[in-house]
Amino acid sequence: MYCTQCGAKAAPDHKFCASCGARLDGAAVSAAPVVFTSPVAAAAPPAPSVPLEDWRETTNYRVVLSHPDVKGLISDASKASKAGMSADEFLKLAAPVLGLAGAETAATKLIAEYAPGFYAKMGVKVGKETRNGYATSFGRTLAAILCSLASRSQTVVAIHEAADGCVVEADVPSSLTTSKGKLTLTLERRPEGTLVSSAVVFPGQSGDWGRSKRVLDELHQDILNYRTLQP
Repeated sequence: MYCTQCGAKAAPDHKFCASCGARLDGAAVSAAPVVFTSPVAAAAPPAPSVPLEDWRETTNYRVVLSHPDVKGLISDASKASKAGMSADEFLKLAAPVLGLAGAETAATKLIAEYAPGFYAKMGVKVGKETRNGYATSFGRTLAAILCSLASRSQTVVAIHEAADGCVVEADVPSSLTTSKGKLTLTLERRPEGTLVSSAVVFPGQSGDWGRSKRVLDELHQDILNYRTLQP
């Protein structure tokens, strides 16, 4: 005989359980051992999913770069890339003409390759700087800039944090008038939108036939255009 309260074995002539003191009569006794089971804990509710941070309003450039919407915008912009002819491509195409004219193609190529580096070491450079304010959030402005760079084959080489914003560095491809340049863009969130300070430099050259101005003018127009294409 077993106590149904605690499961302890009890003698047939006992009227009370020696273990828990319960009265042993009627439903309080069982002929078979009593198995006690602990109640099954209710399954914990699933943790709520964390929504993606709004890339349009954030100042975290990593959020902007990693968001699927921005990746799609950059991919579409890169398909429109129309890179101009580089200095190397020009020399390659012009080789037959230069040969007929009596010019030394190899020497010309050496000048194109090494002269900019030589003059750059001497501190020779040409460039331009501008500052433009946009009534657009930081995330939208950065996304528009990345689309502009992708569409013009201006390769991003570094992005790092700055005071309430970030700095984007990109290479500008060489052209018929300039060697490869460097574009630096500093984005700063302001109450009214985003301030972009832009600087382009072509080292090793004393003139660029207006290319610095064109690069910055095209960037400004691209920002205005690409921000209207965003979701």
